[in-house]
Amino acid sequence: MFAAVTAAIAMGAVAERGRAGPLLIFIFVWTTLVYDPIAYLTWNERGWGKTQLKVLDFAGGIAVHICSGASALAISYHLGPRQGYNPANRWPAHNIFSVVLGTILIWYGWYGFNGGSALSANFVAIQACLNTTIAASVGGLVGLILDYYRINQWCVVSFCSGAVAGLITITPGSGYVGARMFMTLRSWYY
Repeated sequence: MFAAVTAAIAMGAVAERGRAGPLLIFIFVWTTLVYDPIAYLTWNERGWGKTQLKVLDFAGGIAVHICSGASALAISYHLGPRQGYNPANRWPAHNIFSVVLGTILIWYGWYGFNGGSALSANFVAIQACLNTTIAASVGGLVGLILDYYRINQWCVVSFCSGAVAGLITITPGSGYVGARMFMTLRSWYY
């Protein structure tokens, strides 16, 4: 599942830039040569990330997000700008209902992504799901507020973008960030 999600995130860079046929071949080659070794080095107990670097990656910060983001950047650079792109114009969402529905489905699926990485129904899975909810909610509110100050109007697409950014940000530490950290921040704040 993680390999399929990583390929889908990375291949979003092909939209309005390339064709679907060659993309299918590229996904197979990319998954085999890029994603699989990075996932092994990050998550395997004998992998370089675990043994040498002592990496803590609960649900895919390195293997999923960094790998797909760097690959999408390379694909974007190679294929060039999107067709019809004009940097002076702000691109509005084509279909706001689809953006909201997609955000709801991603947020719902992310509970399986983060909570399921605990590999059992235990306190770590509950903690990961709670952290997922908090991060997505705060990310959505921050996105909404930032866009309000930028264009002086409320925008549901900004909330959705912020919520997805919050989901992505909490993923590697969702099982490691605990309630004690929130209590420490609370005592520091007050």
